[in-house]
Amino acid sequence: MMLRRAFALVAAGSVVFVSACAGGDSRETVVVTSVEWVDPDPDAGQDLPEPDVEGSGGEGSSSSDWQSEYAWVLNHPGDYPVNSAAQYTPDGTYEYALVEANGGGSPELLLAVGGTDVAPVNVFTIGDDGKAHASEDVLLMGAPGNGAGRLAVWASADGAGVYQIAGSAGSRESSSELFRLDGASLRGGAQETFPSDSNLADHLLIDWHPVSDPHPLRAGTPTVFAPSGGASAPESSSQIEFVGNVVRKTGEELMAPRGLGMPNGQSPESEYFLLWLDEPMTVTGTVGGSTDTKEIEFVTLGSREYWPHGPKEYNTQWEDFVGKRMKFTKDQDDIAFPSDTSMPLGSTWMGDEATYEVLN
Repeated sequence: MMLRRAFALVAAGSVVFVSACAGGDSRETVVVTSVEWVDPDPDAGQDLPEPDVEGSGGEGSSSSDWQSEYAWVLNHPGDYPVNSAAQYTPDGTYEYALVEANGGGSPELLLAVGGTDVAPVNVFTIGDDGKAHASEDVLLMGAPGNGAGRLAVWASADGAGVYQIAGSAGSRESSSELFRLDGASLRGGAQETFPSDSNLADHLLIDWHPVSDPHPLRAGTPTVFAPSGGASAPESSSQIEFVGNVVRKTGEELMAPRGLGMPNGQSPESEYFLLWLDEPMTVTGTVGGSTDTKEIEFVTLGSREYWPHGPKEYNTQWEDFVGKRMKFTKDQDDIAFPSDTSMPLGSTWMGDEATYEVLN
């Protein structure tokens, strides 16, 4: 299909948008991908409780109105399906962020539909009718296709739109394209290249949050920060403690409950050594060129993967600790999530920089 071709181009450092034309023909334009927007039935939510949003506006203020509109979206994220042309595998999760993208007075809502490789990002804005409306187009983030491509979504410091960032693993250059809201459409412009280990002016990283977390929406301010940190960076504690039992899990044990097979051709008998937490934790870490906040059940310590060309081991010394209850301490700044399909999918790794203590 056309979208598979688009993903191949992403790996080479460009982004292609696929949309359907009248009569069923397809055409390529300089945007990202297409979504079919469904306007929710305005009567569908009458029997639901009011969104849990604390508005701060006084009489005549629309602050609480836009927050309530976005709260409805976050309570019903599945009512905005992504067009099947997106060629992604949904994992049932949703995340959101607030950015200023059109200078309209209230921020725009970005809704990311979680996927095992690519997450489509829908852009919501408040229309003249005071209602939240989704864009007909979406941006993308993740690692499409064979995982070589890298896609991210960044915010504009000037509130001029939303940036689609594209590159590939090992490449020294990435590209950036600013998409502006034009009614229900996202209109792209000229692409600009920049060193992958640097950033461009006007670019801000986005701090994503699960839709179950209402606090950023209640705060009502953009969830963005400067790439170099500083006053706009989110506050975080200096160290995070992880407590749990060290276990051994096969790839099959990790993937079968999700109805998925091994993503990269390694054997399902591959072994992963994990710190299985006493209880799930919500942690924030970097991913690609952005940040992400996830609820996690375990942290990966090491692995022994079986490939057609032979086994590959990483930090297998933790095999000797299987069955032990342990506490690990790690700096907040060192927490990261993968942007590719490496196993275990989406898991943060403890890494060599963490300190540990055997509890029993």
